[in-house]
Amino acid sequence: MKDRIINPFITGGYLSPRYFCNRAEETKRVMDAISSRRNITLISLRRMGKTGLLKHVKYQLEHSKRPHAVIYADLLPTMNGNEMLNSISSALYRLRKSEKNFLEKMLGFMSSLRPRLTMDPLTGEPSIELKVESSAGIQSGLEQVLKLISEIKQDIVFMFDEFQQISNYPEKNMEPMIRSVIQTYPVVPFIFSGSSKHMLENMFMSPGRPFYQSSELMYLDRLREDDYSFFIKENFDHGNREIKDISVSKVFDWTRLHTYYVQYVCNHLFEKGGGTIGEGEVKSIFHQIITDFEPQFVNYRNLLPAHQFRLLKAIAAEDGVTQPTSGEFIMKNHLTSPSSVSTSLKALVEKEMIVHDLNKWIVYDVFFSRWLEYHYKE
Repeated sequence: MKDRIINPFITGGYLSPRYFCNRAEETKRVMDAISSRRNITLISLRRMGKTGLLKHVKYQLEHSKRPHAVIYADLLPTMNGNEMLNSISSALYRLRKSEKNFLEKMLGFMSSLRPRLTMDPLTGEPSIELKVESSAGIQSGLEQVLKLISEIKQDIVFMFDEFQQISNYPEKNMEPMIRSVIQTYPVVPFIFSGSSKHMLENMFMSPGRPFYQSSELMYLDRLREDDYSFFIKENFDHGNREIKDISVSKVFDWTRLHTYYVQYVCNHLFEKGGGTIGEGEVKSIFHQIITDFEPQFVNYRNLLPAHQFRLLKAIAAEDGVTQPTSGEFIMKNHLTSPSSVSTSLKALVEKEMIVHDLNKWIVYDVFFSRWLEYHYKE
């Protein structure tokens, strides 16, 4: 029995450079910042590949001639300072758990925070759970964690993914507190990343904010079409499959060359098996995807106020709009008034249903946009 071919189009996580498409220039820029002890902030739309790039850099650092210790903390699931501390502590423990007596040392060192070891019920990964009840406790805990990190006898890199999440914490002094603590470790480069361009630019570019000019900003754009096309065709070829240039172009157009959605479509096309992938197969997968996600999209429709949904489907029907408050757009799509559209637009931005990209307003979720376009385009 033949070994099953691994689907090379990863839609979540990071496996190895073998399954990572290019980003050579971006990787070099981050690596150069690290080698020069500079902080860098990576900004992009959601699912454009910034976490994949961070994981790729992490892999390169850990497998270099002079391996680095990389602390990677994803703050997206965290809701407060305590959970942030748990995320950082767990990342540290997973990095050093193979060291003799490290758990005992860590638990003893942080005894004032009542630490305990737990297991993630889904992944089985070990986690450290702390109990912090005040802002002072959070600062003390962060100082203790970074003190433990600084004792690692390697070059250290710290990665905060979805860093803008700290702005949503109930504790209102997180920025100055985090900034004051990490300033005491100037030899440790900090890599920040996030998907909220507005929030991160305010955080790092506003003179009155604690992180002002503390990090260079790097914007992650779409992969170059020729690089991505080569990656896709090469991987189909390795899997004894073929995909036509016109089919790749149709995938790029339909997904707006947005990394996650390209990967998702190609993952499904690859699963179709051997043979040649033509336009018919591509259109079939497009239809399958919007059908698979339909229950989720119907829920979106049911949860949104009618005036917001009307604007959303109008934007999707035109595959993006530059002037949503123009009289022409309002009349064509049977909307009410510029003020009403402006109010709905603001609400949809806050809900992350739409985003300003490529100089126009678009529905953020590409698959949702295509579902709306399929069902509601006149």
